[in-house]
Amino acid sequence: MMTGEKVSTTRNGAAVPATATPAVNGSTQNYRSTANLIEAPSSKDTGSKYSETLKILLPWRPTKKGSKFPLDDSGLFANIYVRWMDPLVWKATKGKIKPSDLFEPSPNDSAQAPSKRLRDLWEEEVKRKGVANASYYKVVLRSIRTRWIASSLILLLSLMCSFTSAAVIVRQLLQYTETSSPDFRIGIALVLGMLFTELMRVCTINLVYILNYRTGIRLMGGTLTLVFEKILHLRSLKDKSVGELVNLLSNDGMRLFELTTFGIFVVNTPILFIPGTVYTCFILGPWALVGVATFILFLPVQSLLGKIVAKVRRKCIVITDERVRMMSELLTSIKLIKMYAWEKPFTKKISDVRNKERKKLETAGFVQAMSIAFNPAVPVIAAVLSFVGHTMSGNNLTPAQAFAVVSVFNALRYGLALLPNSVRAWGESGVAAKRIKSLLIMEELQPYREKPADHNNSVEITAATFGWDVLDIKGEKKRKAEGTEKKGKGGPRVRGRGGRPAGKRAQKNKEGEKEGEEEEKKRVPILFDIELTIPKGSLVGVCGSVGSGKSSLISAILSQMRVMAGGVAVDGSFAYVAQQAWILNKSVQDNILFGQPFNQARYDRVVHACSLQADFKQLPDGDQTEIGERGVNISGGQKQRISLARALYADRDIYLLDDPLSAVDAHVGKHIFQHYIQTALKDKTVLFVTHQLQYLKDCNEILVLNHGRITEKGVHSELMSAGQEYASLIHSFHEDGEEEEESGTVVNQEDVEVMTESPLQRDESVQGSLKRKDSKRASKRSLRREESTRGSTRLRRSYSIRSTHSATSETAGHIEEPPEIEDLDVDPQDGKNQDSDTPKKEGDGPKALVTEEEKFRGSVTLRTYWSYMKAGGGLIVCSFTLLLFILNTGSMVFSNWWLTLWLNQGSGVPYNESDPSTLNITENPKLNFYILIYGMCLVAVLVLAFIKGFCYVKVTLGASSRLHKSVFASILRCPMKFFDVTPTGRILNRFSRDLDEVDVRLPLNMQVYLETLFIVVASILNICVVFPWFVLALVPLGILFFLANYFFRHVIRELKRFDNIMRSPWFSHVTASIQGLHTIHAYQQEKEFLDTFVTLLDKNNAAMLMYNMGTRWLAVRLDSMALVINTMAAVMVVVFHGQIPASLAGLALSYAIQTSGLLQLMVRTATETEARFTSVERITHYSNNLEEEAPERIKGADPAEGWPREGQVQFDHYKMQYRDNLPLVLKGIHCDIHSNESIGIVGRTGSGKSSLGVALFRLVEPADGVISIDGVDISKIGLQSLRSKLSIIPQDPVLFVGTVRYNLDPFNQYSDNQLWQALERSYMKDRISALEKQLEAPVIENGENFSVGERQLICMARALLRNSKIILLDEATAAIDSETDSLIQKTIHEAFTDCTMMTIAHRLNTVLNCDRIMVMDDGLLVEFDTPAALMSKPDSHFRAMLTASGTDVSKYLTGSAPASASQEGEEEEEYDTKL
Repeated sequence: MMTGEKVSTTRNGAAVPATATPAVNGSTQNYRSTANLIEAPSSKDTGSKYSETLKILLPWRPTKKGSKFPLDDSGLFANIYVRWMDPLVWKATKGKIKPSDLFEPSPNDSAQAPSKRLRDLWEEEVKRKGVANASYYKVVLRSIRTRWIASSLILLLSLMCSFTSAAVIVRQLLQYTETSSPDFRIGIALVLGMLFTELMRVCTINLVYILNYRTGIRLMGGTLTLVFEKILHLRSLKDKSVGELVNLLSNDGMRLFELTTFGIFVVNTPILFIPGTVYTCFILGPWALVGVATFILFLPVQSLLGKIVAKVRRKCIVITDERVRMMSELLTSIKLIKMYAWEKPFTKKISDVRNKERKKLETAGFVQAMSIAFNPAVPVIAAVLSFVGHTMSGNNLTPAQAFAVVSVFNALRYGLALLPNSVRAWGESGVAAKRIKSLLIMEELQPYREKPADHNNSVEITAATFGWDVLDIKGEKKRKAEGTEKKGKGGPRVRGRGGRPAGKRAQKNKEGEKEGEEEEKKRVPILFDIELTIPKGSLVGVCGSVGSGKSSLISAILSQMRVMAGGVAVDGSFAYVAQQAWILNKSVQDNILFGQPFNQARYDRVVHACSLQADFKQLPDGDQTEIGERGVNISGGQKQRISLARALYADRDIYLLDDPLSAVDAHVGKHIFQHYIQTALKDKTVLFVTHQLQYLKDCNEILVLNHGRITEKGVHSELMSAGQEYASLIHSFHEDGEEEEESGTVVNQEDVEVMTESPLQRDESVQGSLKRKDSKRASKRSLRREESTRGSTRLRRSYSIRSTHSATSETAGHIEEPPEIEDLDVDPQDGKNQDSDTPKKEGDGPKALVTEEEKFRGSVTLRTYWSYMKAGGGLIVCSFTLLLFILNTGSMVFSNWWLTLWLNQGSGVPYNESDPSTLNITENPKLNFYILIYGMCLVAVLVLAFIKGFCYVKVTLGASSRLHKSVFASILRCPMKFFDVTPTGRILNRFSRDLDEVDVRLPLNMQVYLETLFIVVASILNICVVFPWFVLALVPLGILFFLANYFFRHVIRELKRFDNIMRSPWFSHVTASIQGLHTIHAYQQEKEFLDTFVTLLDKNNAAMLMYNMGTRWLAVRLDSMALVINTMAAVMVVVFHGQIPASLAGLALSYAIQTSGLLQLMVRTATETEARFTSVERITHYSNNLEEEAPERIKGADPAEGWPREGQVQFDHYKMQYRDNLPLVLKGIHCDIHSNESIGIVGRTGSGKSSLGVALFRLVEPADGVISIDGVDISKIGLQSLRSKLSIIPQDPVLFVGTVRYNLDPFNQYSDNQLWQALERSYMKDRISALEKQLEAPVIENGENFSVGERQLICMARALLRNSKIILLDEATAAIDSETDSLIQKTIHEAFTDCTMMTIAHRLNTVLNCDRIMVMDDGLLVEFDTPAALMSKPDSHFRAMLTASGTDVSKYLTGSAPASASQEGEEEEEYDTKL
């Protein structure tokens, strides 16, 4: 991008120069020069736009002080020799290099400018060709055109130098050796000529790579930024999963980088064949064409092999996407999987996908291996065919001819060497470009532009029908298989950023109308005939049953749904509080500020309104406490209040609150309603969706939704008088309460402490007759409906049995919330971090919850290599594979020695200077014998290459698959604390980028290294055999090579590690951003998240660029030193003239020329291979060093199959602590739970009640004591044997991508009839029956195509199917309307009558009908008796809790006395007026 010009941005994000004028349709004038992506012009004059770029040609340039990236200010020689990296190399060698030592990204290499350039080119491409025919591939090629032209010219010069040295000069030197009295000065001149041409070759080829690396970084950074920017503006992800998008950003960007690095070789390489063909024909005659034809025929073979690899890789990428998505889903649902004992089935499921992936990888790997293996064999094949044909036709062959042709063929081979990489890069980048296009043409979110007709209104919706896009599963599978989007009607219409054709709205023709009709067919209406006017400053309440469309109404106002009919007008900015709070892995304060500047007074008001002061005091570092990924270390109530605080601090015009009080306790909910909604938002427009009907009486207007329609509208008194659906909902609450064994107040007993403000016990509405249980009490049942345990918590439990689920995310999986102080490793007494593994920040700053990623130091250990060898099949298998490499190289070396021997034999008689016929090999009587052996060399080379390639692929892919299996098993066996402190992105990095390295790049690098290693060793040995004195030169050369390699290995290894580590943050940022897309849209925070992404990406790209530049730092130095080998060999040919045969001199020279190119390649690929082994190191670290849970099964100790038969649970002085150095959280619990007994577990936050559930499922092992089930000590049996016999019904729903059937019965254990019975009992049968495919209906990521309540009911059906003897219930009826809640409670008690049921209660009324109640306090079981017995004791803790909640306990003790008619009348009046 032209940094010399000021740039502004249009509303849709398109970059516009300050001098540019936006077009009528909102698009911008496009840049015509491709130089904008290359360097930043210093002048606006187009004639000097390349002035900055051309400064690179200056031999020396003074370094500017304070330069962020010295490459920008380096001269030609400093660039070629990468001198600016010397300080880094020295620091790395001393072991003192740190991430802060890395250079900051150059402004020219930042991702921001190229992304703007690419966006302009893409919009221009779409405008010219339309969406269907637009090609992102062409955009890529246009953007790098200028730099590629420059690189191609330099590469052509390099190839010409290589040809001149290897062909012309070598032939002249060999002819020099054949003359009887040569001129010594001519010999020296030839030596100097070789030195000069080789030096030019070294400098130019290095310059090509340096230019290509910078081009690749810019293209990759620009593309990834463009893609992420597009993601941030998408209306919805449609059929794309989070895992697929992460994979696209991690791998497809690399494909484009490889295209810029190797792509030009596919064009320039064949150019070398023109002079090569002419020159070999000049030397050898027409038979040289046979050898050249071998190369030419091999080109399409290589191309075909490359296309096969690309095609197979294209199919493999689809499978990889599926595996990464499944892995992402597994990691975010890991607690549920552990507690349901689903590890083995999930292992099998992912293993099956991995096996399919491996088959594709083996096919691609074998073809790739053949391509690489045949490459060094082609010169041998060409030489054999040419020389055999030449001699058999009666022509003589001299050493000068033979080895000049061999040298030319070797030079051609260098051109051929990069062709496989080049063809593969073209193929894979084509696949990547199509995948990127499929994202770029997705529709963006288009905010409503129309303003309300009445300026006093904030929202006006008239006769509107809203719908969601239909998920086309078959179309998506086909699109993935083809690697492209379906064209024409199948492709979505492009609007806005990155895909809107200019003037499209003004040019809506018949084709466009037809496309629009097709689009309409792809939508399913959800909301119908919506008529809604929301005046400014009003409070509008919304209620309705599960799936009625409440959350969809908010989505419609946020323009996330499609308007299928009618109109919408909005005036004002939005603040959005999602039903499931979305929390960032930042401090509490950062989550509240959300990019806004800090204002102390405003911040304090927000904290008070959200009742967060007490929480700040209890958190380890107050509001500076770091929140873990997905909010793992705070409660559900805290997450929701932080989300509310974020909205209030944003100070927007319109507030959309989606059931925000469900996750907070009763008194905190009342505080928030009074101080937040009624006071802080009194002048704001508020749409308040709620199940807490008691608050609706205070709303200016109430909307009742049913089946996607607004069925009633008005104020509370009017709707009650109407006696329709709203009144029915209210009475449903009333009747629901009566069914709960006359249970009174619904209250969060965890937080029942006498607070300074609004104590519930003073709330008159909690009082009333036992029979009627007045309105406030009845409605509070709904108030606690989504209580996520906790309000103001002390973060004490490490794992409560609850699902931590982030809004719009794939994080469907923690069964329990939240890790408490113990999980943070903070002592409750002193608040200090106790865990040595948790990194501490300097000073007294906040302590980090999320651990820093491990960074290994020093060389890759022998243990890592040994682990890889073991995974590859062991020492014998790997040794056999290496032997095949040696034999293959030996067969090629033998062919050259046999040629030398053959030429030395001449006609078979002693050499006679007076008789030239003695040198004619055609006169030799053993001619056919020599030709036969020489021809057999060809067969040996081909056969050994084939066997070697096959074995190599089997070994390397066997190793990667076993490593995957090992690390997967290790991750699955980790205790839950590992997942709480390790970001999902970091773990996923192992299974995406690291595994991709081990699957594809490591085998490729290592094969090239092994090929070159044995060829170089053989070459040097051959030179030493011909010229023994050359051994003396090897000593200083060896020292120099050792030093260069020593320095280089340190820096390249560390830079690769930095590259790996710096990749994880932007992985995590991408994942978090996609999960919170709706929230980001609502707050219009796209730019802030994009800026963060660019910053993280630039840091990673800088490390990656320096890693690649480090390889050139070594390459140019090794090549320069390798010139000594060439020069010395040439000097010895001249000096030892007449002392050695010309054939041996030719052999030595050809190997010397070959060595100069291969030596640096060998050392570089050796180091790069070691760098790639850092991915193996990271994988094996997880495989070997992570803490494991207890065994799944213990032979001889596990109980019989039918266990447990009775369901008796005994706690025998049970003690538990979350880690060894932390206090006990359960302190000698001793009790017996009888068979089929229903137990309620109550207690304040941190009392230890959720720890009982943790103990029962053995998420944490006991410190002392025993838990027995039917007399079996559960600590003595395997975890699989234990957990598979228990059931957990979590509060939050966890659904997997797949079908309804798969989510009910993931492993096909039940019949269709059983599935429908479970759905019927959970009241979802009608909903599923109405779907087109019923049980086979698709479930998208996180079950987003079902409402939260519907998801909970599906999870309930899943639990009903499991039918265990012991059930742990975590009040699993959140987000469900009161009527359904009542039915579900009835189902639970009917279905689990023959089970032992333990209910961890968050609302007291849900446990009043239990047989007995356990009251926990500070880890002690303080009471355990029937509800009646506990309430009858004046000093009972349970009675105190009920009394504190405002419940008149005496009414429970005296019975349900009928209230007088007048009393009931008064209650009904209060019900109507207050509720």
